[in-house]
Amino acid sequence: MSPDSSSMLRRVVRGFAAYDLVITLPFLTPWTADWLLRTFREVHLSLSLGGEPMPAFTLQHVFFVTLFGVLAVIWALVRILQPTALHGAIDTAGRVLVSTWMVLALVQGASQVIGSFLVMEAVGAVVQGVVLWSLRGRATLAPAPTS
Repeated sequence: MSPDSSSMLRRVVRGFAAYDLVITLPFLTPWTADWLLRTFREVHLSLSLGGEPMPAFTLQHVFFVTLFGVLAVIWALVRILQPTALHGAIDTAGRVLVSTWMVLALVQGASQVIGSFLVMEAVGAVVQGVVLWSLRGRATLAPAPTS
């Protein structure tokens, strides 16, 4: 991998990781997650969006939301600290899956608030996928050795 392509890959992986960190950080605690989920409900209702509004979450719902919030924040930090081709490839596959589930949720009548997240998931999948595809054969998926 040339220094320029390596640099581009690192910037793209790190950039989408930084976006993910900002977006998922509010899901890190029960208090901020609850506030954000209520805000999504209020946005849905105030804008009269299509689909079903966000329901009131119980303690068990908030537990799982924060559990996944913790995992998402940790994954974002891994990619910020080690923006490798392997991490970019794993993240791209994850974005494709998450985008698929978002489309499924929207088709089944979920709040259109999800659509704003879908756009960035799809953009992330496409951009990272294009960069990785353009570097195929030249990019190593293993992290660089440390000295």
